[in-house]
Amino acid sequence: MPLQVVVAAYSGNAPEKLRQQAHRLVQGLRACRPGSVVLLGGYRGLMREVADAARDAGLPMVFVIPRGYEGDAYPEGSIVIRTGLDTRERSSILVRSGDVVVVLGGAIGTLFEVLIACSYKIPVFFLKGSGLQTDRFANCFKDGVVDDRIGRCIEYFDSVEELLKRLCGHRVRKSS
Repeated sequence: MPLQVVVAAYSGNAPEKLRQQAHRLVQGLRACRPGSVVLLGGYRGLMREVADAARDAGLPMVFVIPRGYEGDAYPEGSIVIRTGLDTRERSSILVRSGDVVVVLGGAIGTLFEVLIACSYKIPVFFLKGSGLQTDRFANCFKDGVVDDRIGRCIEYFDSVEELLKRLCGHRVRKSS
C-alpha cells in the first residue's frame, strides 16, 4: 500500500553526498512502495533534489508551501497547496499530512518539523551524518525520546539503505 512520506530536507545548497542519498531514497521508495506520495515544504535546495528524483521515478509530489514560496515555480504535474501561512504554521499542515517524516538533513525548519511530528506521534525516520545542523539534534536525543510523555518518536539510521528497510515495512497511519 502506498505511503504519504513527508521528506524534511534542507532548503539551502546541499553537499553532493546528500543529493545522492535523496535520489537513492526515492528510488528505493518507488521500488518497495509504488505510488507512494512524496510531500515537501518547497522546491528549493535538497527538497528540489528529492522532488526531481520523485518526478523521474514517477511518484506523485505534493508541495505544502508557505506564503513566501508562492512565487516559486514547481514541477509540472505536481500538486501545490498554497497555505498562505508562514513556514512554521505551514509545517504543521505538512507534517500532519504524512504517514511518516523522513529527515535527510537540514536546519531549524527541519528540526521544527521533527518536533511537530513527535508532538502528533507521527514516526520520524532520521538519517544521520548529513553534516548539517540536524546532526546536532541526533547527538542530543540519541534514544529518540524528546519528551518522556510521548516516548520514542525518532528512529535514527546510518544509511539510506537501513532507513529504506524500515520505511518499506512501515504501515499507513490511521487518522487521529
